[in-house]
Formats: sequence, structure tokens, C-alpha cells
Amino acid sequence: MRSVLRILLLVAGLGVFAWYLSRTNLPEVRAALSNLGWLAPLVPLPYILVYAVDTLAWSFSFRTRPAVSFWRLFVIRWSGESLNNVLPSASIGGEALKVYLLGKRGVSVTNATSSAVVSKTVQTIAQLLFISAASLVFILAFPENSSLRLGMGFVLAGGLSIIAASLWLQSRGLFRSLLALAARLRFRSRLVEQRRAQIERIDSEIAGFYGAHRSRFFLCAATYLIGWFLDTLEIFFVAFLVGAPIHWWQALIVEAFTSVAKALGMWIPGSLGVQESGIVLIGRAAGLTDPFCLAYALIRRGREAIFALVGWLFIYSKEASFRGLSARLVSQPKD
Repeated sequence: MRSVLRILLLVAGLGVFAWYLSRTNLPEVRAALSNLGWLAPLVPLPYILVYAVDTLAWSFSFRTRPAVSFWRLFVIRWSGESLNNVLPSASIGGEALKVYLLGKRGVSVTNATSSAVVSKTVQTIAQLLFISAASLVFILAFPENSSLRLGMGFVLAGGLSIIAASLWLQSRGLFRSLLALAARLRFRSRLVEQRRAQIERIDSEIAGFYGAHRSRFFLCAATYLIGWFLDTLEIFFVAFLVGAPIHWWQALIVEAFTSVAKALGMWIPGSLGVQESGIVLIGRAAGLTDPFCLAYALIRRGREAIFALVGWLFIYSKEASFRGLSARLVSQPKD
């Protein structure tokens, strides 16, 4: 049933994107793409910088400096993000892979898991701040009678509320809260019960990080926020290469809300169709032309495919075979 739903969502997303294509001047799209020419290999450069900054942010989510090199963290992060970008697992698969690969490098499961949870939480908080900033810019940049301003106000208020709730929940104990909810719903899992002690240790690690390592938390959050703002360099760079310069606030709005569209399509492989349609729709709201938005959507998809391929090559270089990888991720050893 779940597979059928994913297929239907994928078809729907691709259908919406095809509809946009049918209503766009395709020769203009081809002209924008052809303007890249021999400069096309330069397109991934801004995102390599983003990956490096995000890896630095991840390194701050450990209670102490991780016992692996920055390059190794960079490769592990790239591998995990590639898994997230290909498999519709709501980012869970990629985080489990990061923990697994850290464990192969001698990092304890408790330390690796707590850092993965903290890192993903802080990255999401930074993303919400980024989206809130884009919402504020949208409100200030558009006329008072714009129907979108009210929606952006709700996005701004909602984002700040989620940030507060996330911090409160993790300081209270994320997994402890989930276990309490499961008990109230009378849901029991043998695997969870077997690892309850380990789960409680991870909860203590997470709560301890926020309480005793606030400087690392703020460094992690600030670095991730820088990474989100650096994401806007890609559309800036593409616009420059294809000869269609845009304003900084347009790049900010498109990048921020494209990430929202991608999150909404998390159960579709690669958010195919949803991401592209989101870029066109958001680009229109920001005053960009459909041909440029479609060209950027295709260029971005091409860059993501290259990054995913490199990430899967990293995984293969560590595993030699993908067979049984999911089972190994689930059955990671206890501390």
C-alpha cells in the first residue's frame, strides 16, 4: 500500500511538472541551458562549499572533537545525504548510515547517534530560521495588498514556534517522550525494549549536550545557518552563467521555499516533480520567469544526480556490496 502511494505521489509530482513544461516557452529554456556550454562543470562548486560548511557544523554537534578526520566526516556526511536524496526515508536512512559508518571508525553508537540527532535537529532549526528570514524579506518586499503576505506571516510565526518546541522536547528527552507516547498508545516493540538502556543513554547524551555544551550548540547552529544562506549561491551562480542575473532577495526566497517543497515531497524518490514544480511556482511569486526557473530546476536536478552518484560511490568503497546494508544499519552493535 505504501509503495502504491509513493508511486501515485511520484506520478502526480511529475504530472504537475509536465503541465508547467507544456505551458512554458521551451526554446527559451533550451537557450538558457545552452548558455552554460563549457561552464557547466562549474555548477557544482557552490554546493561543494555548502557540504564543507555543513560538515564543519556537524563536527560541533559532538560533545568532544570526533576521533575522525574532517575529510572522513565530509565523506560520511556526503554518503548519508546521498542516501537521503535517493531513498524516500524522511532522512532516517541517511542518519542511520552516518551512525553506522562512524561506528566502523571507532565512534561509539551512543556518541554517533546523539551527534546525528543533535546535528539534524540543529540543522532543522537553522533551516527554520532561514525560512523565517525569507518570509520576513517576502513580507517587506511585496505590496501590502499581496495575498501572499498573510501566508508568509503564518510561516514566520509557525517556524519560530517549531524551533521553540524542538528545543524544549530535546532538552526534556526526545526518545523518552516518544517511549512514553508509545506506552500510552500501548505500542510495544521487542527491538526497542532490548535497546531501552541504550536509548536512554542517547537521550542523556542529547540533553547533556544542550545543557553542558552551549557554546558548541551555538557554533553548530550558526555554522548551519551560514550553510543555508550559502545555498543561495547556487541559483546566483547559475543565473550569472546563463546570463539572467537576479536579486539577492529573489535567490533567498527561491532557495528557502524550495527546501520546503522538497520536504513536502520527502516520501517521493528524490522529490521528483515536487521540487521542480516548487521552483517554478516560488520563482513566479518572486518575479522570475518560467523559462529561467525551469532551466534552473533541470540544472539543479543534474547537480543533485551527480552528487548522489558520488555519494553512492563513497558508500560502495566502504561496503564493497550494497547487499544486506539495510540489515546492517538496523542491527548496529550496542555500546
